[in-house]
Amino acid sequence: MTTIRIIKMIINNKIMKKKVFIYVGHSNWGKSMTLKILTGGSSRKKIAEISGHIIRVRKMSNDDYGIGLLEWVKDIPRIKYEKFIIAFCPKFPNIDNPTEEQNIAQEILIELQKTNELYFFVQKEKYGSNEQILQEEIKWISNFGVVKIINGQNSNLIRAEKFIDFIKANI
Repeated sequence: MTTIRIIKMIINNKIMKKKVFIYVGHSNWGKSMTLKILTGGSSRKKIAEISGHIIRVRKMSNDDYGIGLLEWVKDIPRIKYEKFIIAFCPKFPNIDNPTEEQNIAQEILIELQKTNELYFFVQKEKYGSNEQILQEEIKWISNFGVVKIINGQNSNLIRAEKFIDFIKANI
């Protein structure tokens, strides 16, 4: 962002937030594989282009390395991109006795919400299984941003296509 653009935003009293599109599913549900499709099938590529927008992609979620994702989201305000895609596992915090993973999941969302608009794309069901995201988890993440739920047993490709449509509608 140029200095002139920042000054114009301040003059107009508009502080533009970055946008984070969050692909939600539990551990081993294919989140990373679905996001890999967005980067042309590359595990190493970290950029996707959607509707002419360059978007920074992080495929590793909090269920892979929670502290790493937390540190990464703390850096988002300093990263040059305006739009991001991340994978996230909703580890709904137990109020009485939360685990470290649940605390980190909550910290990630709190940190993201400080400087970003959040858009959650929820994979309701695990492909090839009857496992589902809990209603409490959906309700919890809805406190942080816009939520879209994809139902059904969908392949990585179908989920990626629907996620792209969700991003295009909110970009």
